Amino acid sequence: MSATRDEYEKSIAEVRNSFAESVGRARYSGAVTVLTSRNKRAAAIVPMEFYERALKALGETAVLKSDG
Repeated sequence: MSATRDEYEKSIAEVRNSFAESVGRARYSGAVTVLTSRNKRAAAIVPMEFYERALKALGETAVLKSDG
């Protein structure tokens, strides 16, 4: 079974000005926002459920780190 997911592509500069919009889109509608830097895909804002399923599928565990 294969499902499709909405995907948006925005530069990091664009997302910097509308970060909450991209997070909300991931959280409430399951959409992915791919961040680009100099026209290259650099990262993605994904729904938390998607991230957790990806970790499980890969057999990985996330370790929370402090930024400070």
